[in-house]
Amino acid sequence: MTDFARVKWDLPEKEELSHSSLAELVLERRGYDSQEAHTILNPRYDSLGDPFGLLDMDLAVQTILDVRGSAPIIIYGDYDIDGLTASTLLGDVCTSLGIAHEIYIPDRFEEGYGIHVEALRALKQQGAEVVVSVDCGSSATEAALEAGRLGLKLVITDHHTLVSDTLEGSVAHINPLREKNTYPERNLAGVGVAFALARALQKASDYKLAAGQEKWLLDLAALGTVCDVVPLKGENRTLAAFGLAVMRKSRRFGIQALAAVAGVDLREVRAEDLGYKFGPRLNAAGRLEHARYALNLLTASTQSAAKESAEYLQALNTQRQADTKKIQAAARQQALERLDDRVLVLSDVSWSHGIVGLVASRISEEFCRPAILLQRTGKVAKGSARSFAGISIIDALQRHSGILEKFGGHKAAAGMTLRVEAIPALREGLDAYIAQLDDTVWTREEKVDAWLQPVFTSLEGYAELERLEPTGQGHPGVRFVLDAKVSSLRPVGSGQAHYQMLLKDEAADGHEYKVIAFGAAERWPELAIGDAIRAIVRLSKSVWQGMSRVEVVLLDILEKDKISTGNGINE
Repeated sequence: MTDFARVKWDLPEKEELSHSSLAELVLERRGYDSQEAHTILNPRYDSLGDPFGLLDMDLAVQTILDVRGSAPIIIYGDYDIDGLTASTLLGDVCTSLGIAHEIYIPDRFEEGYGIHVEALRALKQQGAEVVVSVDCGSSATEAALEAGRLGLKLVITDHHTLVSDTLEGSVAHINPLREKNTYPERNLAGVGVAFALARALQKASDYKLAAGQEKWLLDLAALGTVCDVVPLKGENRTLAAFGLAVMRKSRRFGIQALAAVAGVDLREVRAEDLGYKFGPRLNAAGRLEHARYALNLLTASTQSAAKESAEYLQALNTQRQADTKKIQAAARQQALERLDDRVLVLSDVSWSHGIVGLVASRISEEFCRPAILLQRTGKVAKGSARSFAGISIIDALQRHSGILEKFGGHKAAAGMTLRVEAIPALREGLDAYIAQLDDTVWTREEKVDAWLQPVFTSLEGYAELERLEPTGQGHPGVRFVLDAKVSSLRPVGSGQAHYQMLLKDEAADGHEYKVIAFGAAERWPELAIGDAIRAIVRLSKSVWQGMSRVEVVLLDILEKDKISTGNGINE
């Protein structure tokens, strides 16, 4: 395999640490000063920025308030979780304001991402006067012009990469990435922008929610923010932290039913539950059929309707898992045949473009380079891209916009449509572009926070780690390193894909850690009892039959019998 990229694990010095100060130590090692650390450990809701610091917010608010008693406003969303939660949140706001509204979610397969001219024309014919986008629209130059021609008042709220600072034809363009914003947070998810709009409406109107009651919308804000994988720093961290607190007392029948089918105790819901359990089930609707089934769950007004929707999403997710496994196996085989490519551009007629984004992420992670997976349908190919390390996939695509019919996204992920005949040109062009980038973009640096000690795996020790929650993109959970010998190893799970292990740490008086290693059979097939390894792990708390326990999860193996393996290196 050509070594274009690597993961660099930055290891700490070995030292004995007290579990009672681990959270502060982790933040110190991550480069935060004492004040920044205090803010992370003690998020404040009143630290949220003034929503009117977002350009055009005043125009958006006035446009929405002016439609009361007129035709319903159209909330034009997206089919991923960020768009669905933003749509639901803004719908709740409209209900509180007494504004009739309808939610329009485009079909992933028939329409694709974004605001479409044909959809605006149809909405106008149905009597629409105001359309408010959420989580889309910043690249909709043609649609914005058409809205102006049609006499539609188009309010765009989005967070994706800008095509231009202003969009002619729209009434307002709210995006935290606009240069002249005074809003302090630039990295909001789409639902974060929608929540800012909600707070602005509350300030400017006789909004029926009293001050502070808008916090009940934060469960949606947390769900969209975490699942859209924006950095959990600054305002995003505040939204996620308070949103999880709200979710633990959720009034939403849909959230309650979703937790039930996902096996999550809402009273102890964590950010990783949103990303790994709620997210896949909600996204399964848009990936396989239509996202309205997920929207129906989020907006369910009765327990029975919510239960029915949740069970349907559970069935869809089971099918999605099977389809993902098949596509991943085929994509991996193609990738193995193209190991000299700096970017993997893979395609097949049988791959659903509703699922290829998931697989692109896994292929990118395994092969340590950007990956694009495309479904070929006739003369057209549609698909998704995922980047790696410091490479901006949207910059790469923008430089090849001439061979793309449509594209959009951000640094880490993007979607696109192109002619099948243009796939080789895209592959060659991206490879050449990435080849001339500085070598530093190929290294993904990951910090290891501490050497593992038995005290950290106690419930008392884990409680200290929980002070750092919520964790996620940009604020990862604590990673540990240990040198140990494999004293037990047993394949488990579907297809025997995972390992259940015992790792014996001689430096800790022979203490044995129970470890689960997901996907280990494929990543480390040669691993055997007796091997001495240097392992990177994280800790996770699980509850079984009312009993809580801390488990150790293997993330990477740096050394096996003092021989470097894979792409991991340590310093």
